[in-house]
Amino acid sequence: MEKLTKVTKLNHKLVAGHQAEESAVRLLLSKGYRILDRNVRYKMGELDIIATDGPVLCFIEVRSRHNQKHSDPKASVRVDKQTKLIRAATLYLKKKYGQKMPRCRFDVVGVTGYGVMQKLELIKRAFELRVEPRRRTGNPWQAY
Repeated sequence: MEKLTKVTKLNHKLVAGHQAEESAVRLLLSKGYRILDRNVRYKMGELDIIATDGPVLCFIEVRSRHNQKHSDPKASVRVDKQTKLIRAATLYLKKKYGQKMPRCRFDVVGVTGYGVMQKLELIKRAFELRVEPRRRTGNPWQAY
């Protein structure tokens, strides 16, 4: 019986996550973004939404919570998650753009609640591409 409960919880999370991403896409389109890719998966992580906002390539992380009792969705993008996103974005850029790297940034869409009670918040430049690579790693991304 316990296995059934775990599967049900997992399915609920998957459905809720998919609904949050759909809401985020609608929000981004209403703000003038152009969606290029969704759910791009690599070993080191997944990029939820890749879009352009004018000339800027944006990697958008969607974070959802049923309510704000647990934590603010955007606050859940901690440094370890940022690092995974940075690595996945770097691989995406190498594969799609090679040496000609576009202007990039990371945005976060926080989704709280469901249905008509859903609240969405877009945070532009949650973290972004630095002009000079860090000396230790040579990685041009900076996690805040």
